[in-house]
Amino acid sequence: MLGADQLLLADADPDARVWLRGVVAGRFGLDEVDTGAAALERLAAGDTRIVIVGRRLADMAGEELLARAAPYLSERRTPTAPVAPVTFLLADRTGETPEVDDREIPVFYRLVRGMDPKRVGELVAQAAARLPPLPPRDPDPALAALVAEHAQVIGAQAEPDAAARTAIAAVIQLVGADRARCLYCDEESGLIWSGAEAPDADAADAPVSSGLAGFAVRAVAGVVVPHAADDALYRAAIDNPGGTGRERLAAQPVAGPDGHVHALLIALRDETRPPFSRGDLDKLEALASAPSDIFRQEAIMHLMRRGQRGDVVRVHPGWIRAAYWLVLAALSAALIYAALAHVHQYAEGAAVVRFTGRSELIAHEAGTIASLDAARGQKVERGQVLARLHDLEQVGQLKALETEFESKLVAYLQSPADPAVKQALGQIRSQRDSARLGVESRTIRAPHAGVVKEVLVRDGQRVEPGTVVLSIVQDQAAEGLKVIAFLPGGERPRLRAHQALRLTFPGYRGAHLDSEVRAISDVLGAAEARVRFLGDRLGDSLPLTGTVVVVEARLASPAFEADGETFQLHDGMIGLAEVRMQSRSLLESLIPGLH
Repeated sequence: MLGADQLLLADADPDARVWLRGVVAGRFGLDEVDTGAAALERLAAGDTRIVIVGRRLADMAGEELLARAAPYLSERRTPTAPVAPVTFLLADRTGETPEVDDREIPVFYRLVRGMDPKRVGELVAQAAARLPPLPPRDPDPALAALVAEHAQVIGAQAEPDAAARTAIAAVIQLVGADRARCLYCDEESGLIWSGAEAPDADAADAPVSSGLAGFAVRAVAGVVVPHAADDALYRAAIDNPGGTGRERLAAQPVAGPDGHVHALLIALRDETRPPFSRGDLDKLEALASAPSDIFRQEAIMHLMRRGQRGDVVRVHPGWIRAAYWLVLAALSAALIYAALAHVHQYAEGAAVVRFTGRSELIAHEAGTIASLDAARGQKVERGQVLARLHDLEQVGQLKALETEFESKLVAYLQSPADPAVKQALGQIRSQRDSARLGVESRTIRAPHAGVVKEVLVRDGQRVEPGTVVLSIVQDQAAEGLKVIAFLPGGERPRLRAHQALRLTFPGYRGAHLDSEVRAISDVLGAAEARVRFLGDRLGDSLPLTGTVVVVEARLASPAFEADGETFQLHDGMIGLAEVRMQSRSLLESLIPGLH
């Protein structure tokens, strides 16, 4: 709702966001954040007029957020916010609200989720009435021109499917989305469906009574969700088919002059990118307001009836010969294309980047790290102590055994011929030597001279036998990088050395590294593959199931480029590997007997 008062909700509870969204839908705009850092950023911008703070956020408690936001929420004005926002507190499931001094930060009301939504709406309306009127918003000429350009392109489309594809491209450009969807809506039948030839275009029609898409249609208001699956209203089959559920989501209905919603625009971003802001939703609303007459009810009805049978096509005899040769030429061109064009088949699986040439030092016994005597980048000598486990009990036992050994030795020197004294001395010597080995096993030393590359534990951390404590490299010139890829076990017969391998990284658009397969394992179970190739540190980082075959490849460069920037590779980075198995012509793929 352009020009309406915006409510900032700072709460990590998804149920609280759903409840408040239903209360204010159609009357106020709602900017939802689940971290205190994001809330402080919004408050610092000076555009927030009403703020609602919950008990807990993802990175801090509500009390901490209020304390840090006091310069923005108190009655004392700041140059960036001459009028302090009105503050509400929202109780958690137990009815408890954040503790705050009302003299420092005036609290308008403490909300609980059992309240009548009508009363909550009245409270918010009264709070908004106390604020000075919103200043007129100067239109952004660049944005207005860009929206008008997109609206003109959408309006030039003759078919609803083409209009939907053009609208998707406009949404991606306007808000920087990774993906977008355009859903058509028929409020009379209560159905929504995809309006573009996308992977979800053939999905069955969905009811408008569920999902975030249905909420946006019924409330006739935009919705912004930090993580789609965290919202109780989220329905993957409707809101984001084929997605992971962790994407950032923004939905904006497109209503016609009659007030009925005829289409819905959905923008999606990867979870590694920032969530959609109120400014992004304003851009979507501006786009939805410009071409609303394009998605009119007549176009929707045409799309619904496109499967109805029409009259027989009557072609003039003069066109029959030309049409015959045109079809023949098209078939010939298609046959030539199918014979020359090639289709590549790939094996795809999760991959992890590992450094080579490093020595990993592990803990041989369970215990707590008592001291770390080396830091990353430090040069060490062979035998130098790098870390120690708590060994007070072992040292005490060793001292007691050494004292007892000395007393037994004195007794033996006094009575060397006594066999009982000699036997007792031998037993205590054996116990003392075992105790020394126990103390030494709790000390981690450098096996050779080199440089410490990674320290993977901290003081006071509990470690188990086999836990990697740190790694050192003897010769930095011999250090390299390799990628370990876990491919489906059924692809083993088609894998061979020197096949092309491409490594990509989620969240880095356009980034890839090319290499070739150097080593191939036998078919392994997922659990065995984790133990043999990942170890305890990375064992749970990859979702492996069933049987896998592990391939290794060398990486020539320690860096990669994405979006014009150069990034360094790090040990343990997760990516996606593709190995090209074979290449066939399109004709061979369509007719297997030709292969």
